[in-house]
Amino acid sequence: MEELRKRRQPTPEEKFQIYNEATIAKAQGNGSITEVLRRWGIHSSDLTRIKRTVPEGSMATFKANRSRKPKIRLSEDEIMALKRQNERLERTVLELAAEVALLKKRDRSA
Repeated sequence: MEELRKRRQPTPEEKFQIYNEATIAKAQGNGSITEVLRRWGIHSSDLTRIKRTVPEGSMATFKANRSRKPKIRLSEDEIMALKRQNERLERTVLELAAEVALLKKRDRSA
C-alpha cells in the first residue's frame, strides 16, 4: 500500500522567504517560479495565498505602528502645571515682543 505523505506547513519565516524568492523569480522573468514551488514543495494556490497575505500583514503592521512617538499618560495635575507654564511663557513672549518693538521705535527716533 502506498504511504500518503502529510503536507508540511511552512513557518511564517519560510512563507516570507517563499514570497521573496517568487517575487525575484517573477522580476527576472525566466519562469523560475515553478522551481521555487518545487523546491519548497508547495502548490501554486499556496503561493497565491502567500502573495495575498504578505501585503495584508504588512499593512496591518504599519497601521498598528502609526506613530513613533511613545504614548505619554499625564495626570490631571501634570496637565494643569503644563498649562500654567504655557500661559506664563506666552505672557513672557508678549512682554519681550513689546519691549523689542519699543527698542526699535526708540532707535528710529534717535
